Amino acid sequence: MVSESAAKKSTKRSKRGKKGPPRADRSKRLLDLVMLLLRARAPVTFREIRTQFPSYQTVNIEAGLRAFERDKADLLELGVPVRYITPDEDSSVEDGGYVIELKKYRLPEVHLTTDEISALVLATSVARAVPGNSHARICDLALRKLAFDYPEPDTPLAWPPRHGATEGAQHEPVLVHFPEGNSEAERELSDRFAMLEGATRRRKRVTISYRNASNGVVQSRDVDPYGLFYRDKSWLLVGHCHLRGDTRSFRLDRIESLTVAPKPKSPDFARPTDFDVRSYASRSPWTFSPRPTEMVQLELQAEALSAANEDFGPEAVREDIEDGELRVRIRFETGNPDFVVSRVLASKGAMRLIEGEQCKQLLSEELAAIEAIYA
Repeated sequence: MVSESAAKKSTKRSKRGKKGPPRADRSKRLLDLVMLLLRARAPVTFREIRTQFPSYQTVNIEAGLRAFERDKADLLELGVPVRYITPDEDSSVEDGGYVIELKKYRLPEVHLTTDEISALVLATSVARAVPGNSHARICDLALRKLAFDYPEPDTPLAWPPRHGATEGAQHEPVLVHFPEGNSEAERELSDRFAMLEGATRRRKRVTISYRNASNGVVQSRDVDPYGLFYRDKSWLLVGHCHLRGDTRSFRLDRIESLTVAPKPKSPDFARPTDFDVRSYASRSPWTFSPRPTEMVQLELQAEALSAANEDFGPEAVREDIEDGELRVRIRFETGNPDFVVSRVLASKGAMRLIEGEQCKQLLSEELAAIEAIYA
């Protein structure tokens, strides 16, 4: 039989269970307590904590303190490093108080070395290339994140340093290749990419034989490789072209041959401090400058009006013309006549080239070549 005293204790526990705060309220209290301590710039006394939480505002202060100690124990068990600081430990405080030790609570920023990134890239690339798997998109996202990571240095030379990094630290962008097949051309592209990635990281000048897209002419170019980026299913090298005396972009699949300057441990150039490979990866092809720039004006008919919303650069001027049918004229500066002409031809007359001698000359050559084929 259950004794009368045991029955009374059971009844009291039952009543406390019914009247006690719901579990959700307690979880919220713990979270609020964490946020209070994280936002504080100095140790927080129990007196200050008590004013913020009704659960600690008991008639008997000791009872409220015990409730707080139970919550603190739960936070410690969850991995939140709550600690009591005494005036002896910190002379800037008059009364002891509670803090969360941030160094133990926040995960440190992860910096991967070049070798670590290479190993992860290799593993992810293999997983992506396995036929029939459903992880290609996830692998692509992971590889692109690695592509813009800035690893810890392998050499003491620095250009450019990460914000807040110590002088002499190096954080170079390491980009990765997406394997698509096993053809000879793809294997050559992979080898070319590996050589350029190494030259970019070690800042070694490269000499390339580059095939021009418009006329097929192959020229030798000395290039200081600043970075690599992947766009529209093509890898591009961006760097200082000594032939043009300016920063240029080169598609890797148009590079016929490639040699890297000797002495791999001795850098040949310093990358500009304001260079950011991301800006080239997101740049509009209307504003590329593989050739000398010129002012171009296009007139867009109704069928091509959607193109008016594309990025023609910050200096582009747009003019809406309404004379029975809406047309748009856009005037902008470009050094990419190949792209302009390809868009004009693809529009089937919906884009008209009004200004731009370089583009007009290239357009005439393309039309003559087409006429010669079908004459």
